[in-house]
Amino acid sequence: MSLKLGLIGFGTVGSGVYERLVQSKDEIKQLLGKNIEVAAILVKDRQKKRVVDVDAFVTTDWDEFTNAAQFDIVFEAIGGVEPAFTYTAEWLSKGVPVISANKKLIAEKGQLLEEIAEKQSTYYGYEAAVAGGIPIINNLKGTLATTSISRISGILNGTTNYMLTEMIEKHRGFADVLLEAQELGYAEADPTDDLEGYDAWYKIRILSRLCFGKWPVADEFPRKGVSEIKDWHVEVGERLGFKIKLIAEAWKAESKVSGQVTPAFLTQTEPLANVRGVTNGIAIEGSSIDKLLFIGPGAGKEATANSMVEDFLFHERSYNTKRGLGSVEKQVEETYTYMFIFLDHSERDEALNWAKQNEIAIVDTFSHHEGEGWIMEGTEASPFVTYPIFGDVSTRNRLKTVHSAQFGAF
Repeated sequence: MSLKLGLIGFGTVGSGVYERLVQSKDEIKQLLGKNIEVAAILVKDRQKKRVVDVDAFVTTDWDEFTNAAQFDIVFEAIGGVEPAFTYTAEWLSKGVPVISANKKLIAEKGQLLEEIAEKQSTYYGYEAAVAGGIPIINNLKGTLATTSISRISGILNGTTNYMLTEMIEKHRGFADVLLEAQELGYAEADPTDDLEGYDAWYKIRILSRLCFGKWPVADEFPRKGVSEIKDWHVEVGERLGFKIKLIAEAWKAESKVSGQVTPAFLTQTEPLANVRGVTNGIAIEGSSIDKLLFIGPGAGKEATANSMVEDFLFHERSYNTKRGLGSVEKQVEETYTYMFIFLDHSERDEALNWAKQNEIAIVDTFSHHEGEGWIMEGTEASPFVTYPIFGDVSTRNRLKTVHSAQFGAF
């Protein structure tokens, strides 16, 4: 007896899944006691030249694909909400499990798809949708299933982390690094999802569901990307020993789950500050575990394909997909207590009046030829360019003026 597998999509991820399944068929048989066979592949363009030799029925026609076999499982490796949602919902409604790497689909429609899967006593797996090669989803479902979690945070977008790392370590300008990221294939021709924080926003909503037992309301998770970061903001932070990162986080405060995606400065005491380049990092906090840190490749053909296949094996051996809200856990009131405000020289008087009116303490100020940076206590909403600061601000390097103008034009 063999398991019949279907594959939707045969691009970078889809071809990687196929290769991984073929290479691992003996190990999979040993684990599951069954042979596997990729019976059919649904592609967008049948004439497209493919690097991988395929021993399966390949079609562009949905009806041909659905009738090609009695599938035991389907891998969905395309992007976007449609037609991926329609395809996924149809298979789940038939009781056929689906494994996906489609973060946008899962964030936007995951609750409905999980409900369909539960009604049909099947499963919907999405390990590969978050942090590529890091096995975070199934750790939350399996090993940490009863562990109460108060906060999860992470660097979930490799493109922006690569760009910010280059800006910090090599004193390069935003525009220059973005162009290189596109040339290296880290950023798309249209990098909006990465730069405006959408990619990380989808992923933190998925992680929030796994940590806190329910799907978050999208509007309650504000999102801010990196496109408004100025080169001199990065420079001032770097001179202080701070590193700017795009941080996605979710936390439980009383009975409510909150979250956000925002650029933030991390001090030397923060483990995620050392996550460099295209690497992803995730920190999980709770009273019984203190802090767990996961670091690894956030994307890539092999890493993502590996996660999809391991997701399949995890679910075949265990149908544990539920996680409830932890009942005994310290609530998180604030995730940071300091903020970094950047001002044009013309905004100085206005900022002083704002701080006085709101009784906000100015901890330190730094001068740059393009403006000023102020470290301030509190989390008050600011009319100026503001970044949270995570970690111990007392570890900052001591300086008053940053004269350098090494960074390129924004």
